Amino acid sequence: MRAALTGLPFSGKSSVFQALTGIESGKKEETVGTIKVPDERIDKLSEIYSPKKITYAEFVLSDFSVPASKDSAISSKVKNMIQKTDLLIMVLRNFESLMTSDGIDPVSEYRKIKDDLIITDFMVIDKRLEREKKEKKNPPEINILKKLHSILENGDIPGEGTLLEDEINTVSNYNFLTLKKKIVLINQSEGENEVPGDLIELLKKDNIDHFCVSAPIEIELAELEPEEQIEFLKDYGLTESAKIRFIKNSYKSLGLISFLTTGPDEVRAWTIKNGTPAVLAAGKIHSDIQRGFIRAETIHYDDFIKYGSEHECKKAGAYRLEGKEYTVKDGDIINFRFNV
Repeated sequence: MRAALTGLPFSGKSSVFQALTGIESGKKEETVGTIKVPDERIDKLSEIYSPKKITYAEFVLSDFSVPASKDSAISSKVKNMIQKTDLLIMVLRNFESLMTSDGIDPVSEYRKIKDDLIITDFMVIDKRLEREKKEKKNPPEINILKKLHSILENGDIPGEGTLLEDEINTVSNYNFLTLKKKIVLINQSEGENEVPGDLIELLKKDNIDHFCVSAPIEIELAELEPEEQIEFLKDYGLTESAKIRFIKNSYKSLGLISFLTTGPDEVRAWTIKNGTPAVLAAGKIHSDIQRGFIRAETIHYDDFIKYGSEHECKKAGAYRLEGKEYTVKDGDIINFRFNV
């Protein structure tokens, strides 16, 4: 899964990127970092199987150094670059900065980014509808575009459930920014955890999740040993690092889960959408497994730990043979049988 950071100048976006990935943003237009998704289940299964290879799920995060123009919060070049991402993370400044004389106003920053996304999509749709008036071809997406046009014209972001899944697929080639999943990340002063109430109300109205970080603290935290990190977090009233909170919020926003595969060669987590049937989950590993799918030999991680082995799970009735339409659950350990 791919995520992109967006934010106004001096929001501390690049520091947030460094805190999450451990990589400093360079002078390139796009800096890309990979975040391994910590998973205690993979750690435990690796202790049991001692595999040659351990593979965690991964998040790819991008940061951009292209400055915005005076007329937009996000440059047109960056808008083109983020079209292929799954998740937009809006970084808002809620701290005093020596780099700017502008006061602290995360509400205004959120509105500027939101309005820019809305205007960008509105102009694309408006132009397409104008063309349709002349051509009168009535393609399948026109009614969907009209619905989105009305929402954006009112200054609103399309909410969850505005479009049906097949409608989203119909207009997917437009890569509308307002239809992407979004999270607000509030970059705070050290030790500050309060969020302005009017910002919370705005985010509730737009149905957008948020979480807070203090980028300098998180960068310092990343340099400590794991046992030292726990005490460091306690000093600031925190229980988890920004990276963990980012992953949890991202998984929730995107509706993601992980199923697991095990063996002496590799223990691995595979990221899929919640609600994915077994045959499509098999395709996540390899298209041949999906094409030749026979069954999914399934044990849930909790049952495996409870009973201690595949053999004991079979005796306890916790080992299941599932077909193509089985909905894979978070934490399922699956061995796919196939024939091609």
